[in-house]
Amino acid sequence: MSAGASIPSDGAVMAVDKLSVLSKQRRILDGVSLDFAPHSLTAVVGPSGCGKTTFIRTLNRMTELTPGLRVEGAVRYLGQDIYDPTVNPVLVRRRIGMVFQRPTVFPMSIFENAAFGLRLIHEDEDVIDAAVQESLTRSGLWDEVKTDLDRSALSLSGGQQQRLCIARALAVRPKVLLLDEPTSALDPAATQRVEQTMERLKQEIVLVLVTHNVGQAARVSDRLAFLHAGHLVEIGPTAEVLERPREALTQQFVTGRYD
Repeated sequence: MSAGASIPSDGAVMAVDKLSVLSKQRRILDGVSLDFAPHSLTAVVGPSGCGKTTFIRTLNRMTELTPGLRVEGAVRYLGQDIYDPTVNPVLVRRRIGMVFQRPTVFPMSIFENAAFGLRLIHEDEDVIDAAVQESLTRSGLWDEVKTDLDRSALSLSGGQQQRLCIARALAVRPKVLLLDEPTSALDPAATQRVEQTMERLKQEIVLVLVTHNVGQAARVSDRLAFLHAGHLVEIGPTAEVLERPREALTQQFVTGRYD
């Protein structure tokens, strides 16, 4: 998986083709196909248990950390199937970063949290210094912490911790960032700051957001994908799906009349 690979002729940074995830008991995802263009934010919504989190975890091979799951189909990043047995999953997760529902900062300084991934790949100190400042700036946190980088990350507010997690993911310069309900544990003010960060970042890279909040999807996403019972029911421009959904299930969900 080359860092310098170019975007395929179809224009997709990442493409999912007939993706299914099966456990011993059931089919969690069933034949999902969609692609992700450069400089975009796709929101994935649906009721609890529809497969949203499983879907986003397939996009950087996090599903294989859960015993008993089997993945079928393909996830192509810059034209290469990330599930090819010759592909290193650690490298996949560097190119396709992930931010989880609850902030996961480490008990170390703000600087060292942001530098964590860079130290794992043994970058030089001058590279780390520049990358930390850049990633903290891109995550919208730099102005709040630049005079206190040695402070413990655990002393930050929840919203600041989440933006630090975003900075840590950005420091290794992924082309895709996955966000699994990143504001569900945050208050409205902190949520707004994270949403502002997402709106800036989608001008630079591909974002894929799982959210239970249709209002959030309306505010920040370009496209909306609606999952139900493991199936991709509808996908399209966010405003179009919310205002003129083609499918009855989608309409029920976005209007809050979903059973």
